Amino acid sequence: MILDKLENVALIYLEKPQSNPEGEINELKELIRSAHGNVALFLRQSRNFSDPKTLIGSGKVQELKLALENSDQKIDVAIFSQQLDSLQRKNLEEQLHVDVIDVVDLILDIFALRATSAEGKKQVELAQLSYSLATRSDKNFSRQGGGIGTRGPGETKLETDKRQARTRMHRLRAELDEIARQRATTRKKRLENKVFTVALVGYTNAGKSTLFNKITGNNVYADDRLFATLDTTVRKCSVNGIDVLFCDTVGFIRNLPTLLIDAFKSTLEEVTCADLILNVCDITDNDVETHVAVTEQILNELGATAPLVRVYNKCDKAAVLQNAPLSGQGTRCVYVSALLGKNLDALLDVVESYLMKQYAKITLQVPYSDNGNISGLLQKYGVQISAKYLDEFALYSATVKRQYLTLFLPYIVI
Repeated sequence: MILDKLENVALIYLEKPQSNPEGEINELKELIRSAHGNVALFLRQSRNFSDPKTLIGSGKVQELKLALENSDQKIDVAIFSQQLDSLQRKNLEEQLHVDVIDVVDLILDIFALRATSAEGKKQVELAQLSYSLATRSDKNFSRQGGGIGTRGPGETKLETDKRQARTRMHRLRAELDEIARQRATTRKKRLENKVFTVALVGYTNAGKSTLFNKITGNNVYADDRLFATLDTTVRKCSVNGIDVLFCDTVGFIRNLPTLLIDAFKSTLEEVTCADLILNVCDITDNDVETHVAVTEQILNELGATAPLVRVYNKCDKAAVLQNAPLSGQGTRCVYVSALLGKNLDALLDVVESYLMKQYAKITLQVPYSDNGNISGLLQKYGVQISAKYLDEFALYSATVKRQYLTLFLPYIVI
């Protein structure tokens, strides 16, 4: 979705003792840019704890109110860096006389812009309704109008009351459960076929979709914006003659609300079922190690247990490589440029090394009396098959998944 003009917003950042101001402020500004917003007014407040009535304190609210009134540009919405409860939101809107949203509203708004599949739209709408029920009073529940914080992909556009919202949420959950069951059936078939699966995960805007496109020859939407890709995409690719499934997933972000993880849990299950996980990181970002840690923490929360490789992307920028190699702390690392296709062969070699741990190269000596049966099994479970037909037996060379070796044991020769 492309808007005709950017919306002017006020960004209010609450700094606490444990905050990382530079990284968090830059990330908030990038989120606003992804939502087609322009930070026309910025206000920063340092506090040891949040004010229960206004988040930032009554004095700072008055300062913000004056700044909004005296701004050269009309401010459409005030965006707060911390989550707001219903009381804080109500008090702020009454005093500031502008729409008030928080960082979760902002992320959900971006998701609403990015959702393209039926499932993605339903997931976003359910998350928006759930968050609105939890953080908005009855009076302020309806979010009418347009622009940042009011977009919704579903039929209601969040212009409804709480009773209607609960009814809609019940229907959305039923529809999403059905989609999840269908996906589980598809995933079960894949698991039965034992196709090796590689999941691309990582911090948002690290270049996952660009890398996915380069590896698979696909054309998934990619852009230099946070959360440019929302829907999970799975594509087949050949690695050393063996079919491998690559999955492109939604990006992560620090302090990702549990609400969003829960909303996209069925989508993110692709990660938990993967045989290998590639944590794609932007090596040009000064906060890259934090991004790595955030992603791997979320993977732990999801219960992902597959081997993990860190893929440091955008290594075409010569200056950033002065800091390489980064500490892998025992984790395997690869440096690539997805945009230029640089070093992708080394990455695929790493994928192949994990892939081949599940396979074995075998040579079979098969009497012709058993040839029909064994040939059929090789076609079903083997790859890279070659055959020589001698006088008394057929001699096969093949690569077979180790779990199926017992089917061929009587015929394996050294």
